[in-house]
Parts: sequence; C-alpha cells; structure tokens
Amino acid sequence: LEPATLRDRATSRCFSASKIEMSFLNGLLEKAGVGMTMANKYTDPTMLLIGSVAFGIPAVVSLTVWTAYRFGLLVAPAVPFALYCYYQFVFLSTPPANTEEFLVFKDSALKKQWAGRKIPMHLLVEEFLADNIDFKKDILATLEDDRDKFIDWRPNWSLFQFILQQALPSKSSSFKDIKATTKEIAEHYDRGNDFFASFLGPMMIYTSAFFHGTDQTLEQAQENKLNMLCQKLHLKPGQSFLDIGCGWGTLVRHAASKFGAKAAGVTLSKEGAAWCNAKNKEEGLSAEQANILNCDYRDIPSSMRFNAISAVEMAEHVGIANFQLFLGNIYSMLEDDGLYYMQVAGLRKGSNWQDVQWGLFMSRYIFPGADASTPLYWYTKQLEMAGFEVHSVDNVGRHYSHTLKAWYYNFLKNKDSLDATKYPKRLQRLWEIFLAWSVVAAGQGSATCYQIVSHKNVYPFPRDTFCAKDVASKRL
Repeated sequence: LEPATLRDRATSRCFSASKIEMSFLNGLLEKAGVGMTMANKYTDPTMLLIGSVAFGIPAVVSLTVWTAYRFGLLVAPAVPFALYCYYQFVFLSTPPANTEEFLVFKDSALKKQWAGRKIPMHLLVEEFLADNIDFKKDILATLEDDRDKFIDWRPNWSLFQFILQQALPSKSSSFKDIKATTKEIAEHYDRGNDFFASFLGPMMIYTSAFFHGTDQTLEQAQENKLNMLCQKLHLKPGQSFLDIGCGWGTLVRHAASKFGAKAAGVTLSKEGAAWCNAKNKEEGLSAEQANILNCDYRDIPSSMRFNAISAVEMAEHVGIANFQLFLGNIYSMLEDDGLYYMQVAGLRKGSNWQDVQWGLFMSRYIFPGADASTPLYWYTKQLEMAGFEVHSVDNVGRHYSHTLKAWYYNFLKNKDSLDATKYPKRLQRLWEIFLAWSVVAAGQGSATCYQIVSHKNVYPFPRDTFCAKDVASKRL
C-alpha cells in the first residue's frame, strides 16, 4: 500500500476511536444531566447514583491498582470483592417483614432468603417475570395498599448494572438516529394490534384520557381528550393538522371528521399505519382528509406546513440529545400563527428511591429508548430554547392513573384470549405489573403527564386569539 493510503487508514481509525470515546462521554453526560435535573439535594437518589458512577468506579479501580502494586496481584481482587459484599449485605440489608403474607414463593431459595424480610423491587419484578413469584391477591390492590410493607425500593446489583450500561451508545437512549428509533418503535408497537386492543379497547388510544368525573367509561374519557386537544389547538375546518407519532390514527380521524381539519399523521409502526389506513377507508375519509405517513418525523417533506401540530406522548421517544432537533423540525413545519400541543410524561423533581425505581423499570422493560424521566421545567426550557412561547400547561397525572386502571382491568379481562405463542406468559406478566405499578405511580405523583400548548415566540403572533370570548371562557 502507498504511504498516503496507510496514513489515511490510520487517520480513519483514530477518528472512529475518537467518535466512540466522545459517544461514551456524551452518553454519561446526557444521563447525568437528566439525573441532576431530577434532584433537589446532593443526597437525592439520582445524585447518589451519579456519584457512584462518576467517582465510585474510578476510586475502586485506583484502589485496586494501588493494592496490586503494594501487596501483589493475588490480593488486589479483595478490594472490589469487599466493596461488593458491603453493598450487597450491608447497604442492601433489608429490614424484617412478613413478605410471605403478600407473595407466593415458588422457589425454595427465594423463599428462604426473602419470606421474612423486605424484597428489592427490581428483584421482585425479575422473579415475577420468571414465574418464580406470584402475588397472593390482585397486583394492583397489593401495590396500592401494601407496597411499603414488603418492598425495598433501593437499587439491587442487577439494576445498578443496567444503569452502568446507559453509558454505552448501543444501550443508551441519548443516541437516537433514524435506524435506532425505527427499531425501538417496531419492538414495542409492532407486537400486534390484537395485543394492544386487549387493553386499550375499541378506540385504540395509547395516551392518557381526560375524565369528566371518575364514573365515566374509558371511551367517554378518551372522547373528552380528543375534543379538548383539538380545542386547545383551535382547530377550524380546512386547517392543516399534523399528529406526530399518531399510533392507530384515532386523533387524526377525529380531527378530520369532527373538526373538518385536513389531518395528517406520521408513525414508524408498520402495523399501526396499516390499521390507520384501513380505518380511514372504513370511515370514508379521503387521503386529503386523513393522510398517514409511515416514516420518521425527520423524513416528513420539508415543503409541508401546518396550522396545528401535536405530539401526544411521543416526544419521550426522541432522545435527550435530539430534543432540540425535534423541536426545530416542528418549528419549521408550523405556520407562524399556528399552535403546537405537546403531551409528555415525566417524573417529579426531588424524586425518592420509589420514584426512581419506577422510572428505571420503564426504561429497562417497557420503553427502552424513551427519556420520560424529566421534570416539567426541562420541557418548558427546551421549548423556549427552540424559539417557542409556552401558553399553557395542565397536569393530567391523576387522569392518567384512571386511564391506566381501565387498561389494567381490560387486560385482566382479555389476556386469556391472547395467542400464547405470539404473546408468551412472560410478556403477559410484564404487562400486568407494568399497568398496575403505573396506576400507583401516576396516582401519587411519582410520575405524571403534562399537556403543554405553545406557539412561535414572534412579535406578529396573534396573541389576542387567547382573549376571544369562546376561548378565554374555556381557558384554552
């Protein structure tokens, strides 16, 4: 090979290595940044986790190297082993509890270890999914009434390993190219329409409903939400509307048929897009009235402009590092007098171990690529940085809890009719504990859901639109 060719190859390798190193550092910094936004004090759980990774691991490595140098290689492994034993048997030493009152242990070793003391939540989840543990009564009732009597919320070693993996670009949600996002959406949303129908019900809406009284049905509450969302966007006949992450297209069809909008929806899910197109045809909606794009939001034609845009519990999938890119795309597609509706989930600021456990469970098992674990102010800051003015914010966390409860009971009622070859027992058990735990998390404020309406922060925006009689009286 020519020297120039060898030099080019060497340069390419160095550049690739540098990119990997920067990706590693960026992954750590992104996750650390989110953890810091969630903390109020240095002693809050997220800060302790950050400290253990940022300072604890280098300290252990340094101490191990020093021990090897001072006392020999055979003695060096004693350092990490001693620290592991302290973490596992002292720090995680759980208080006594009658755990067997609430759980059935199918494994004798598990029973011996945990029947008489509190069990770490992530271990409980792992063993429940493996069918080694059962709940003695309804999971939701147990978690609502008795969770603190037998659950230890501190992270076990398995969960700590998962946290460490978030520094890796291949595992972290901080690096979200189109290929990675497509894979993530397919793994979750392409499980099968029949699976989602088993708990979402006939309206096929996978986002929080809005209840006008807790005696309303799920379908009534979802209808309320669809109407409210379109009203918050001030949708009028003939206006163009885009729903990013449209799922099964229910909002797109509602905006077209009930509000006369020229609606479009974008989804990465192939099964979801097929469902949308079939329902559009069934309801007699033309492509001009309800158009479904099966692509990433970054692939929406740049020439398209909209009077109103929504992203309903979709932004969590964007990735922290890509959030400004996401909002920049919306800004460029939105008309100067248009409105943007963003509904997002998040954890409260000042989260305790129980809150953090739920967020990590969601990240590990349900939405591996989603970054929902951010407080409200992070979202409003991102909007303002992208050139938006926030008009209103509503907290609908308690409405989400009631929505999840309806999904939970729907799933219990219908799970036995699911095809076990397509949806094995582990998946069914995962969904059962996911829905039950989420009811509790959203109900008590560990997690919540925000409805944020914003518009371009430009002088000509017609702000008097919010003072109109029919708008101001409804606080839209």
